Amino acid sequence: MRLRTSLSLLAFATAIPLIAFALLAADLVVKQENESLLNAAKARNRALMSAADGIVTDAIDTLQALSTTSELEKDDLRTFHALAQRVLATQATWNNLLLHDAEGRQLVNASLPWGTALLPKPVSPESIARAISTGRPTVEDLTVAPLLHNRLSLPVRVPVIRDGKVAYVLTAALDPAAFQRLLGAQDVPFGWVSGLVDGRGRYIARTPFKNPGSMAGKEYIDHVRSGPREGWYHGTTLDGYDTYSAYFRSDLTGWSIGYALPTTLITGGSQRAAWLMIFGAISSLAAALGIGVWLVRRIANPMSELAAAAETMGEFPASLRVASTIDEVSKLSTALNRASIGLAERDRELRQSREELREQAAELLRENANKSRFLALLSHELRNPLAPLRIGLAVLARQSDRKRAEDTRAMMERQVAHLVRLIDDLLDMSRIDRGVLELRRERVSVDSVVANAVEMVKPEIEKKQQQVTVCGDEASALFVDGDPVRLCQILSNLLSNACKFTPIGGHVELMVRAEGDDVLIAVSDEGIGFEAKDSSRIFEMFVQLEESKTQSTTGLGVGLPIARSLVEMHGGRLTAESPGLGHGATFTVRLPTAPAPKGVALRIVAESSEHGKGRVLVVDDNLDAADSLGELLRLNDFEVRVSYDAAEALEVAASFRPDVAFIDLNMPKMGGIDLAKSLQSETWAQRLVLIALTGMGQQKDLDLTRTAGFRAHLVKPAKLDDIVRLASGDTPNNIVPIRAEQKGDESRAS
Repeated sequence: MRLRTSLSLLAFATAIPLIAFALLAADLVVKQENESLLNAAKARNRALMSAADGIVTDAIDTLQALSTTSELEKDDLRTFHALAQRVLATQATWNNLLLHDAEGRQLVNASLPWGTALLPKPVSPESIARAISTGRPTVEDLTVAPLLHNRLSLPVRVPVIRDGKVAYVLTAALDPAAFQRLLGAQDVPFGWVSGLVDGRGRYIARTPFKNPGSMAGKEYIDHVRSGPREGWYHGTTLDGYDTYSAYFRSDLTGWSIGYALPTTLITGGSQRAAWLMIFGAISSLAAALGIGVWLVRRIANPMSELAAAAETMGEFPASLRVASTIDEVSKLSTALNRASIGLAERDRELRQSREELREQAAELLRENANKSRFLALLSHELRNPLAPLRIGLAVLARQSDRKRAEDTRAMMERQVAHLVRLIDDLLDMSRIDRGVLELRRERVSVDSVVANAVEMVKPEIEKKQQQVTVCGDEASALFVDGDPVRLCQILSNLLSNACKFTPIGGHVELMVRAEGDDVLIAVSDEGIGFEAKDSSRIFEMFVQLEESKTQSTTGLGVGLPIARSLVEMHGGRLTAESPGLGHGATFTVRLPTAPAPKGVALRIVAESSEHGKGRVLVVDDNLDAADSLGELLRLNDFEVRVSYDAAEALEVAASFRPDVAFIDLNMPKMGGIDLAKSLQSETWAQRLVLIALTGMGQQKDLDLTRTAGFRAHLVKPAKLDDIVRLASGDTPNNIVPIRAEQKGDESRAS
């Protein structure tokens, strides 16, 4: 393809997507407008039908009140006739008030004087029979009243029940004019149609007006009877208007209401947009054609000359000069001329080294493939080595060594803790974004959450010689329904943030108070603060305000977004406010309160082992993890046996009979779940405490360990204090335990 053709196509290719996008945008806007019109018609239908149902419901309520009058109780029909006339005079929407007996004979007609001969048979026996058989109110379609000059009415019937049987049937004959007034008040524009239709397809009321009792259009009746309760269709009205009609059918009466919009209102926008887009497309293509011609003259002609001269590259002397007003073309001509001189020599050198380059390329491909496999393996195995690394550091701390080794160990411990914190934060944010983070809810004391959070940030507070004050309402009397681990994570995150930005020797305040049905926990600091415009932005992912970058701080900018997401998952809100730069900040957590629990949580681990005197079995197919954990426990005066697979563990346990067993779940041949079941089947293992120490921490893993009888579930890399305290029979507050079953309470993972 020639350059001039490519330039022309480039101009067209630039214009065509713009035209296509404009067409799609216009079509989308028109469709949204049309959908809005139809939705408005549907909403209007629902509102009108609700008003019509309200008239019927009011009639039913009035009839039910009449059914309990003393006149009916005494069968004093003459006195009831007088009462019925007084009631009828107060009902503007009623034509008549009737009373029938259980055989359908008319006993009272409020529109006629007492003693007037009444109809021996009802006009609509089906609705009376239905009211008697069901014992429930019924609503009839349009019916004529022979004794009242065949006036059209809408009978609403309510059975009068005595001793479990229907004694009478009260009937309110509703006036169709009441519904006509309801529709007339809507001020329907010319060409639009609105109508209320009974179950037989006859108009009760209509705008523009049509006599009540006249039939609605066949299209409308067919769609209402065969379609869903609410819908719309394209058709023609009785007046010959081409419309889009929305309809809605009442569950109370079986009547329907329709609202027809002129078709031009729906399709007119599309047509106007289509003509406008056609004109715009023609104009854009014409402009693209002009641009293409201009580009051809400016670029293609000099490039054609340059291409013809380039055929002599590599020959000497070089002659590749082409005159052009375009700087880039002139520079290209000069560069090609210089390149031609050295091309012949370089071509000879390249031919000599071609084979060598081919071998190097193959080697690079192999190395790249190895690198990809290594990165994949590293990313998969990154978490597992953290556990033996942390345990090994603890072992190193208890050995006699030089000060430099101690300093190195401390540095490594800090870096490992920092790495774990970063990984956990990124994993939490990933789980929140994908909607897979699960809360293990229980009734939690606010006092315990505050105490645990303060304990977790205590090293940071002491390092900066700061003071933390907890004040406000009695936190021990306040409870929330939430995940204690995640709630502690929220508060410790806010406290850590406050300590980070508060100067050395500063003050951090944590205030707890009840406000209505909520508990408020506010963390205030004396740090750098922020401007009011940043109060929402501060919770965005990876955001660090400019003023905070002047501080010597670390972090990825995910702590506050995680805290806010966790609070919202608990049904609460997290807000931030500051008087301004240099005046500190306050972060407020608002959570719904919960009543105090009735039961008391059980201990997580058995009471048989005393610190430093228990027998502990460690089972893990990762040799480093198993050996380092065993060494840590021995340094804490435990008697320890280590096994690297389940079969060996069963043999060791039979003779060793441990008090506590730390078991990895994912092992070859026999996994940790099966091993736990086998151990528990032994008669000596009645007091054996099983603790899962694994890299798997999803809800399904917790469910498996709970079912298998494990008493706690730790996720690698676990905190060393948690491991030692569990082995000693103590209960750490910051692990993910599986509580023992208690009578009256459901066992759950917390």
